[in-house]
Amino acid sequence: MGRPHAPSDPCLVSLSAGSFFVTIQTMQHKNLVSITSLDRKDIESYVDLANQLSKKSLHKIDQKQFVVAILFFEESTRTQIGFTIATYRLGGHVVIMNETKHHPRMGTAESLEDTIRSIQSYCDVICLRHPNKDIYARLKPILKKPIINCGNGDDEHPTQTLIDLLTINNEFNRLDNLYVAVIGNPRYSRSAHSLLHALSRFANIQVRTISPTELYLPEEYKKIYLSSGNILEEDTEMNIRDMDVLYVTGFPANLPVKMFSQETQSKYWITPELIPELKKDAIILCPLPRIDEINIRVDDEPQAKYFKQSKNGLYMRMAILNKLLS
Repeated sequence: MGRPHAPSDPCLVSLSAGSFFVTIQTMQHKNLVSITSLDRKDIESYVDLANQLSKKSLHKIDQKQFVVAILFFEESTRTQIGFTIATYRLGGHVVIMNETKHHPRMGTAESLEDTIRSIQSYCDVICLRHPNKDIYARLKPILKKPIINCGNGDDEHPTQTLIDLLTINNEFNRLDNLYVAVIGNPRYSRSAHSLLHALSRFANIQVRTISPTELYLPEEYKKIYLSSGNILEEDTEMNIRDMDVLYVTGFPANLPVKMFSQETQSKYWITPELIPELKKDAIILCPLPRIDEINIRVDDEPQAKYFKQSKNGLYMRMAILNKLLS
């Protein structure tokens, strides 16, 4: 897969010089719940579509007045705002809900199942973030409208991974033949879990997780990745010299295993002193928000691509909505 090109796949965007409308002829997936539901061609299709969408200043889905319901039961900045703005750019409308009980007088909070049953009657697609990693298994029997997983506990974050892959592809002109370091918190990072699932779809991938042993990748995610025949290494030291991609996940304050000392955390920080160890064409990514895992002085280094990654989020979220709203 290379740089953006004129699409030949009928499920890709059609952009004519005299039109600002985006028309999707087919829809491959009703939901985007797990990155494991996408094969290599699906991922490439999302990347190509996002790049097509980035070339126009105005885009609309050829469907009048579509409505996106954003239900976030965990705090979010980029994902919630990103899907809101992506909807507006495509000509749609947004409703936002953060809890099912807004005032003590409301009594007992409504079940999420009943909330979904009601809201899906009013909207065309649902963006859901929830702290329960098993929430989609609960909701699957009642879903009648497309749903997008915007993070389910510490399990997966498929939309973030599509953004990550868009950035990697556009920097290297490929998604094969990559050496990727996942640094800091592979055990509880849902973004890292989805990224490894996605990388397993590609060839000659080598991943090195770099973290304290307590934060090594869980076996269930290792199993999915290793089934592809790609290579996984685990290391407690910052061995990064050969890496193409540094994917930095950081140490949130509420990790279930234990609190790590500042001394331990600092071993996994990205600082200006580490930059000379990197290959010149290596890139540093971070799903954000940044805590202290990347020193702000790194921001001006040519390898720092995390804010470009964040910008790419708009185009990928537009692509995701476009594919689900055929």
